[in-house]
Amino acid sequence: MNYEEKMENEQPKQDRFLNDIANHSMSIVRDDGVYRHLVFSNNGSSVFRFELITWPGYLAYTGDMGAFVFSRLNDMFEFFRNGRGEINPSYWAEKVVAENRHDGIEKFSIDEFRENVLGSTRSHLSLTDDEEIPEEIMEEIEPLLSAEDWIDAICSIRDFRSDKIDFNDWWEFNNNRYSYSFIWCCRALVWAIDTYDAFKKGQE
Repeated sequence: MNYEEKMENEQPKQDRFLNDIANHSMSIVRDDGVYRHLVFSNNGSSVFRFELITWPGYLAYTGDMGAFVFSRLNDMFEFFRNGRGEINPSYWAEKVVAENRHDGIEKFSIDEFRENVLGSTRSHLSLTDDEEIPEEIMEEIEPLLSAEDWIDAICSIRDFRSDKIDFNDWWEFNNNRYSYSFIWCCRALVWAIDTYDAFKKGQE
């Protein structure tokens, strides 16, 4: 099995997000300077519904996909505007002051673990990213690549034994990726603020 081809991106692409909110519209509960309360939903449905609440120095995002609170500028809408519709998860994550209880900014990713195993294996064998790992080595690391969750991954790499490679540095692996809900939130922020700006411009 080609595990590098098997790996999937666990984060929502822009087209997936746009499909999720295809029928969403905005309702304004409050719009008083930096004091805002906006609701985005499909005719009031709770599916993918979310709200943005801002007050001086803060923005709270809450809804079907979770909750995050950000703090950086007096008007947090200014912080998330970039004019390009792009998200900046790494920088925005630094400004989170509260996050989901169960599915926060980052979470363990089995795909990230597999990438680390393959990368460390190549490093031990002095292989470039373009070079294939020998079949006999792939057979040795098969139990690691077959791990299905965090406990499985830890147990398999802890018990791994080989005369050709080792994973003594596995504690240094960063096996986390931004969670699905955090990336969805980032996309929602850009889309929602663009929607709000377009509405305000239409009122001029």
